[in-house]
Amino acid sequence: MAQHRGELPKAYDYGRIGTPTSAAFEQAVAALYDAEACISTPSGLSAITTAILSVVKSGDHALFPDSLYGSSRRFVTSLLSDLGVEVSFYVPRANADIAGEFKENTSLLYLESPGSLTFELQDIPAMTTLARQQNVTTICDNTWGTALHYPVLKLGVDIVVEAATKYIAGHSDVNLGVAAASGQEGKKLKAIARTLGICAGPEDLYLGLRGLRTMRLRLEQSGENGILLAEQLNNHPLVKEVIHPALPGSPDYAIYSRDFSGPCGLFAFVLTDSIPQDRLDKAVENMDIFAIGDSWGGYESLIKQAHLNSNLRQFTPEHTPGHLIRVYAGIEHGPDLWADIEAMLDRLT
Repeated sequence: MAQHRGELPKAYDYGRIGTPTSAAFEQAVAALYDAEACISTPSGLSAITTAILSVVKSGDHALFPDSLYGSSRRFVTSLLSDLGVEVSFYVPRANADIAGEFKENTSLLYLESPGSLTFELQDIPAMTTLARQQNVTTICDNTWGTALHYPVLKLGVDIVVEAATKYIAGHSDVNLGVAAASGQEGKKLKAIARTLGICAGPEDLYLGLRGLRTMRLRLEQSGENGILLAEQLNNHPLVKEVIHPALPGSPDYAIYSRDFSGPCGLFAFVLTDSIPQDRLDKAVENMDIFAIGDSWGGYESLIKQAHLNSNLRQFTPEHTPGHLIRVYAGIEHGPDLWADIEAMLDRLT
């Protein structure tokens, strides 16, 4: 009774605020990032929105890369603007030039490296240093790099977010998100999640814990398969460009080599736009291993065509024009995956 009156402390008092299961999962993720605090949320997007709301308030200005994940973009251009936050987009490879985008009321610099669909890397150390000089908080979506391959907090980021639906859970059977930080940012994350009633369910948290046990093995296999496919595609006559930051020919390879310890299996390539759309549709639909889908990070390989329009981009992307194809290499046998893609390309000739 004294605990319920607040006279004595207790570890857990309300399931939405925390349970032994949520604590185990959050502490594991925080340990991977060397962070003091972590929140778990029911999706990657909810982790992103909760993190953003822990930083901005009405009257603030927030900066977002033009390569922002589409669902995040919908949030910042609709609800965030409705809350009185001024939103601006910047070219993804702004790097040191980001200093020219700051205003007196800028409170947030949001980073996504690589960018969604077009995979531009950002110079995180340079951009976070400039942000700190202006007392601007930084958030980075690190779903591609993960804590295992891209230690963004150590590179200067204040708050990291991930769609744990992807590599952390790893089996395409759960929606889950995480956000981690230290110091005041970590305390604000915890406070805003509690105020908004944001929490992940017990079964989802259990599946997240299960996924963490095999994450390194899955990530390494997926990354190796992605490199294998990217290298093969780079030599195919129908492919105009392969967009993978871990390839030596990438414009971002220097940043990748400096900041990352490994790749993941997600990348894109561009096919000549002389290929009729209906022929491309049929060729992809008849693939044996690759399924058409969006939510990558599981054990199964996926493929989709990306259609970038004015709703998704303010600036013209820097990749070669043509059919933009996004590939996620799962953990199947790499040569089998290449045979499936090669057969798809053969059907286009």
